[in-house]
Amino acid sequence: SRRKERNEQQIVCSTRFELTDEELSELSNLTGQPIREKEIVITKDYTGKLTVNFPVGLFPDKHHPKELEEIFMSFPNFQEPVNEAFRQKALEYIEEARNFAYEGRFSEIVKMFSAKVTELRTVVNPEPTSPEAKNEEAFIFSYANEISIISRKLAETMTISEKAEDFMIKHIPIFIYMSDYQVFSGSANLLQLKQRKEQDQLTDDDRTFLSILNLADLSLEGLIKADNPMDRDQRQYDLADASVNFTKIVANHWKQHYYEVQFHSDGQFFYTYVKDHDDSALIHLEERSRGFQWFFSFDLMFLNESRGTFQNCVILLDEPGLHLHPSAQVDLIQRMEEYSVSNTLIYSTHLPMLLNLSRPENVRILCEKDAGTVVSKNIAQCQAEEKLVLEAALKINSGLCYLPDSLNIIIPQDGYYLLNELFKLWERSEAAEFIENWFLIPVACSLDAIHLHILLQGKGITTAALLNTDNNERKTINDFEQNWILHNDEEPSKFFLLGECFQKASDKCFIEDCLPDEYYMTKITQFYQKQLALLGCTALNLEGTGSIIQRVQGSLSQLGLKWDRSAIAKSISSDIRKMQSIQELPDPTRNGIGLLIQNLHSIYPVNFKE
Repeated sequence: SRRKERNEQQIVCSTRFELTDEELSELSNLTGQPIREKEIVITKDYTGKLTVNFPVGLFPDKHHPKELEEIFMSFPNFQEPVNEAFRQKALEYIEEARNFAYEGRFSEIVKMFSAKVTELRTVVNPEPTSPEAKNEEAFIFSYANEISIISRKLAETMTISEKAEDFMIKHIPIFIYMSDYQVFSGSANLLQLKQRKEQDQLTDDDRTFLSILNLADLSLEGLIKADNPMDRDQRQYDLADASVNFTKIVANHWKQHYYEVQFHSDGQFFYTYVKDHDDSALIHLEERSRGFQWFFSFDLMFLNESRGTFQNCVILLDEPGLHLHPSAQVDLIQRMEEYSVSNTLIYSTHLPMLLNLSRPENVRILCEKDAGTVVSKNIAQCQAEEKLVLEAALKINSGLCYLPDSLNIIIPQDGYYLLNELFKLWERSEAAEFIENWFLIPVACSLDAIHLHILLQGKGITTAALLNTDNNERKTINDFEQNWILHNDEEPSKFFLLGECFQKASDKCFIEDCLPDEYYMTKITQFYQKQLALLGCTALNLEGTGSIIQRVQGSLSQLGLKWDRSAIAKSISSDIRKMQSIQELPDPTRNGIGLLIQNLHSIYPVNFKE
């Protein structure tokens, strides 16, 4: 839309790179000064010129002192005797040349070179045959020659700023853009392929076929040579062995169906078959579904290239997985995670299943702004239509279609039984400041609770997420809150960790940790009474500190007993159902749940009884 305003110096790409500690150290050693700037912006204009935007004054446009010392080691000095006037001028010009070089102004000496030589000649001893005159003329000659040499050396030697820029540009990773992926061919006439290879006329199909041979550790020349009556049996053994090993490499990447790859040959014709584990039919690779062919080819291409080309690269994928079934798209996420171990992988998608919600910090969204399309990390501030894919991903992940109009408290399944009965007891007790209209939503795990909370809050539904305390939960919550949820700084978080609510400082905390240890262990002993008796134990001994769940699980594991947490929770829930008042609860439980309700009260005051 602004074609007339374009020029060759216009910036077309601006990228911010974060330097590693190793790169900072290398850059510091290279330039001889400490570097504290971890993020550097590099731009590119229409001519392809790269510009490293260092902070002003970070790197001087001067040569390194050590290099200047080496260059000036050959700078001439005069031999005695010389007259005093000449000595003063010569010493002045030697020092001036050094100072100008250290200040990055040596070109000024070169420009004034003729004038300097003329001035030196004015103080040469007038007697041409005198020792002074000979020494002075020799110095003028060597001075003139050395100025030219030093000028050339300085021009060939990079300044500190040039070295820093060169270092950054050399460390820019290779960017590989992939918008289309060649479907692999599994069949070939080996002799014709060898001929095209020797003539350097390989087709795309030839290259993909050779990739299969490479991954299977098969040799094109070896297969051709083995096509004789003496070696055919051995060739079949080699193909069978290669089939088994190749299947081990690739088959478990496609979870939709377990499959086997089989290589066959007939004379100089080679075939690749793919067979489902529960089906005896052999199908040519080229005749499989388009989605399978795409995944198989994509996977093999990365496996093959990761041995060489794809190392420390930034790989850009445009809409991968369009032909894949949703379950295969989930497999693709796992494969891309593995591909990115030695590379940085960036892909664009409109497919909800290709959003890895377990890594929210990696998700970006394209937003339309006045200045054009921009990449945004702050998902919460994007327009509704720009978040459709994200909402679809959250809906698919949560699997929830209907919610009542109430305060929806999302909780992992393992805490649902107890909290549900405890909240009902609070209702029966008609306790003050309890939630008037509440609804518990059990989900599989804390991460699912986070996803569902974001989805419902984005739809304006009143919701809170109550999560087990774990080492990683707070970081995950922060990642989502910073970029996925729109709220002002004064608004309290609607994520609650049980450990913080119960005011427990341990690394892990679950709903059972509001119960007295003695009471919980009584339930454990009752449930495992027979198993413990067979082991010669009357009770379970707990060791260490921290969450009761971790300690019980560890002790049972040492005895070889299977941990049935839900059965214990149901037994405790049965006890709670018999109670009519919260005063019947042990003090730690009543106080812990009371603190939890106060936390909910702090963000939903209108939903509480007065």
